[in-house]
Amino acid sequence: LSVQVVCRGPDSEELISTYNNRHNKRYLSSLGNTIINLLRVIPNGVLVFFPSYVVANTCITYWKEKQIFERMNKLKKCFIEPKSKTDCTQVMVDFDRAVRQPDDRTTGAVLFAVCRGKVSEGIDFSDCHGRAVIITGLPFPPRADDKVTAKMNFLDRSKKGGNPKGLAGNEWYVQQCTRAVNQAIGRVIRHRND
Repeated sequence: LSVQVVCRGPDSEELISTYNNRHNKRYLSSLGNTIINLLRVIPNGVLVFFPSYVVANTCITYWKEKQIFERMNKLKKCFIEPKSKTDCTQVMVDFDRAVRQPDDRTTGAVLFAVCRGKVSEGIDFSDCHGRAVIITGLPFPPRADDKVTAKMNFLDRSKKGGNPKGLAGNEWYVQQCTRAVNQAIGRVIRHRND
């Protein structure tokens, strides 16, 4: 088991998936090229998780425009988590086949998915199906969402109002991100030999 943080891409571009950096072309290229380098050395199945569907769509669209996605697909058969549950079943069948029976030009498959999406919770990728998980950015809940703001405000008021053991709003916010990352990473650690 190896856990690594990759701070810079092969071109020394800082790999920071902040809201302000999501459309930075240098960042998008560097992230794609970093994933390509990892796909070259990781056998079998690889999962790549994005913090949201918007970020996933931004990255994948850019990579397709710049032929980065095509280069990935030459190394491993590429699959993208669909939003529909019925389509997800077929993607999983095709991913399984590509991992178990790679063609002459590939060494397995890569599945691009989203933290808190269908793939990140409840689906096992044991053994050859999940040799690595790549988290491209931290999946914090959307801070501008009214429900998130209301929850944080409620927790802050509860903590100040006599519940010292409860979480503060910001603690809950970080906890939600941590849980989503743990769920995504946990897809590939299914038994003691994984």
